[in-house]
Amino acid sequence: MLDETIPTLDSTIYRPHIMIVEDDPEIAEMLHDHLKESLNAELDLASSAQEALEFDAENPADVILVDYMLPDMDGLDLITPLNARKRRPIILITGHPTLGRAIEAMRLGAVDMLVKPFDLEILTEKISQAFAQYQQEQRRMNRIMRIRRLSKKVIAERRSLRRKLDVLCKDIVGSYRELAEKVNFVDHQQRTSKTSQN
Repeated sequence: MLDETIPTLDSTIYRPHIMIVEDDPEIAEMLHDHLKESLNAELDLASSAQEALEFDAENPADVILVDYMLPDMDGLDLITPLNARKRRPIILITGHPTLGRAIEAMRLGAVDMLVKPFDLEILTEKISQAFAQYQQEQRRMNRIMRIRRLSKKVIAERRSLRRKLDVLCKDIVGSYRELAEKVNFVDHQQRTSKTSQN
């Protein structure tokens, strides 16, 4: 279940993209209108699992509401392909709750299950919390990715610096040998000159 300590999102700052997968047009429209008004959300309405997958392939949602009873697939079976594309909060909606169904939904990756009929304000709160957690996780993953990129950059720069130092050291050694040879040559010339003078 959702962490009650997570603050609800400020819809003036964040505009969640929510997909509603519901084959009953009246319920779908009611949810659409309420979430549009309460969260200023960007919304997609899908009346079947196939339509939901097509919408999600084109423009993945941040939060997904899935009705259990769909014409072409049950909502539980839809959770896996949706999460395979992108992990995000999925809330299952059902008019016939069972403990087994709830456990299976959580096992498959749903963050919550709402029982019809439900209070729209509770739905708003759950979506707000789910989206806030999702945003928090996205920020954490972005930080991890930035750290990984920086680490790779630092490692690459260290390798490049090491190569440059190797070249520089070889140049210094080569220059030292040339200088030593010249000094030895001059020294030899001077000794030869002194010997001939004596």
